[in-house]
Amino acid sequence: MRRSKEDAQQTRKKIIEAAEEVFFHQGIARTTLEQIARAAGVTRGAIYWNFANKLDLINAVHAEVQMPAEEILKRILADDTSDALDKLEKHCADSLLKLYTNEHIRRVYSILLLKCEHSEETRLLNERLRESKLEMTHNLERFFTRLQQHGHISPAEEPRLLALGLYSFMLGLYSDYLRYPDFYQMPEDAAKMVQRFFMALRQ
Repeated sequence: MRRSKEDAQQTRKKIIEAAEEVFFHQGIARTTLEQIARAAGVTRGAIYWNFANKLDLINAVHAEVQMPAEEILKRILADDTSDALDKLEKHCADSLLKLYTNEHIRRVYSILLLKCEHSEETRLLNERLRESKLEMTHNLERFFTRLQQHGHISPAEEPRLLALGLYSFMLGLYSDYLRYPDFYQMPEDAAKMVQRFFMALRQ
């Protein structure tokens, strides 16, 4: 039984890795489950045993890089101590640094941000990403509101705009770095660019 469970986990891992590879080279819309099955060395039945459809598989590829960072960010956004803003700044800078150093992360975000051509699957994916943005900006807004109430950021700031601004700033940096990495002097630029955003928040 244990061997069977390990085999099933290994098969699922192979499928996710193959999907990442094919999505990266062909884009989401032009990729079929048959192509992923061939790349993984499994049958289409094995894919449907593990994933409901292509969107489910895309979500699994994204979760490989999203979940660890999300857990760290959730802990930071639950904090309202005097150094909470410093922790958020470091997290943002570290995430950019990981984009530079980790090929796996670069490939996954290239798929989501640069290779998401219009199709039914990507429409559903974009709906899910919109929900994720809504949740993240609400959490950021509450975070900035608490910091403001504790006197850690200026009362003149508007938490809703800070939340949208930070989200858009980081998304823009991710997208632009993935498109034009030669414009950046990494790793030095990661902390410096993020610092520019947070500098204006401190009283």
